[in-house]
Amino acid sequence: MTKYLIASILTLVFCLEAFSQTYVRPEDHFWRRKVVNRIDLNEKINAPLIKRESPFYTKDNSQYTEKDGLVMTLFNGLKQGKYVAYHPDSLDSPLGYDEVLKRIQEFEGSLTGEEDFDSELDEGFGEGGDASFDDFEGDSEWGFGDEGGDDGFGDLGDDLGDPTADAGDGGAYMGDFDSGPFENVIQFVEDRIFDKNRSSMVYDIQFIEIIWTDPGEALPEKKLCTFRYKDVLETLDQAQWKNRFNDAEYKTLREVFELRLFHSFITNISGEGLRTLQEAEYRRQKMVEFEHHLWSY
Repeated sequence: MTKYLIASILTLVFCLEAFSQTYVRPEDHFWRRKVVNRIDLNEKINAPLIKRESPFYTKDNSQYTEKDGLVMTLFNGLKQGKYVAYHPDSLDSPLGYDEVLKRIQEFEGSLTGEEDFDSELDEGFGEGGDASFDDFEGDSEWGFGDEGGDDGFGDLGDDLGDPTADAGDGGAYMGDFDSGPFENVIQFVEDRIFDKNRSSMVYDIQFIEIIWTDPGEALPEKKLCTFRYKDVLETLDQAQWKNRFNDAEYKTLREVFELRLFHSFITNISGEGLRTLQEAEYRRQKMVEFEHHLWSY
C-alpha cells in the first residue's frame, strides 16, 4: 500500500512540475516558441470555465470569492481595481474598467450601425514587442460557433439580473453590461520553453485576451482587452472551477490553467498564423513530438 501511495505522490509532483509556471532563466531556454491558443467556451469540456451554479451548491464552497466563471472573474477584478487591462493593439496602453465599458458600448454601436469597426483580430497586438501576432486572422472558416448568446447586449442600466442565471441564457449581468457576447471565445498567449536543466517543457502563460462575438453572427469577432496573466494570478487563485464529476474536488481557475484542464486550439505560433483546424492539430503534434525526441537524463 505504501509503495502505491509513494508512486501516486511522485506522479502528481511530476505533473505539477511539467505544467507549472516555474521561472526559467533565459540562459536555460534551449528551445522556445510563443503560442496563441483559442478556447471555445461552448465546448462541453470548457463549460466549467463559465458555468454558474445555484446558491445551494455555491454556499458549500465559501473558500472561493469568485464563482461566476473566468470572464466574469476577470471583469470583477478589473472593476475592483485589483489590476488593469490593456488595449489589444498595444500592451503599453492600460485600460481601466470605465474605459473597457466604453469599448463595449462602441461594439454595441457596431450592431446598430452607429459605428463602423473592422475586425481587430487581423491586427494582433500591434507593437507590443514579441507579443505581436500580425499574421493571424480570425475567420469563420475555423468553424467555431457562437451559440449561447442572446439577441443583443440587453439593457445597459443598473439591473443586476439573476446572478445564478445559466450562461446559455445570455450570460450574467454586472449591472453595466451583459457578459454573454464575451463568454463564447477567449484566447491566451504563452511561451512554451524547453528547460535544458530539467529536460522538460514549461508552459509560461503571458496574456489572456477577451474576445467579443456578435450574437447575431453577422459581424467579425473583436478583441476587447488583454490581461497580463501574472497580474490576475491572485484573483484566479480565489475563483472556483466546478468539477463536473465530483463536488468534493473543485479547483481554482489558476490550477485549471496550470494543469491544462480545458481544450484549446493553436491559432498562431511565433507570428505564423494557422488557418484551419487540421493545420493547427498538425503543428501541435509536431511540437509534442519535438519535445519527446529531445534528450532526457
